Amino acid sequence: MTMSGTRLIVYLAGDVGLLLWGTHMVSTGVQRGYGSLLRQWLERNLSTRWASFAAGVGITTLLQSSTATGLMAVSFTESGVIALAPALAVMLGANVGTAIVAKMLAFDVSLLAPPLLLFGVMIFRWSKGSHVKNIGRVAIGVGLMISALSAMQHTLAPVEATPLLREILAALSAEPLIAMIVAA
Repeated sequence: MTMSGTRLIVYLAGDVGLLLWGTHMVSTGVQRGYGSLLRQWLERNLSTRWASFAAGVGITTLLQSSTATGLMAVSFTESGVIALAPALAVMLGANVGTAIVAKMLAFDVSLLAPPLLLFGVMIFRWSKGSHVKNIGRVAIGVGLMISALSAMQHTLAPVEATPLLREILAALSAEPLIAMIVAA
């Protein structure tokens, strides 16, 4: 099925919005439910760059998205939960985690999204305690993130296969300034 450029951009914008909302759900769920406890754990365990790096690798491997890990690190840094240096180490670890994820892509994690969403909604709607309710919020967020990443992969698959894209990328490799502008 071919897709027009406008439809591709609309779908991609929706996918990015869903990813950002899922990331927001995870970070707010964690911060609301376990903010002070998380802050203490992060201060103890992310005090060194190596521990932060390992956390980035681990989180990215679990979520299968360095983008999601980076967005959460930025969100936690913005809210003051972690400092800038450990957040940068988390993001570096996320990039290494991406290499691990590439090896794990044989597994289709998109199948985890519907049960996570259902579990999260059930926990969120039926729980009385705020801590348990926030576990549901986190599950919904992770489910949304996995769904968004799967949708992005589906949306961009036809574009990746086009010869025109390969030619454009080859042309950009000779023009680093234009490549940076396009990437921005």
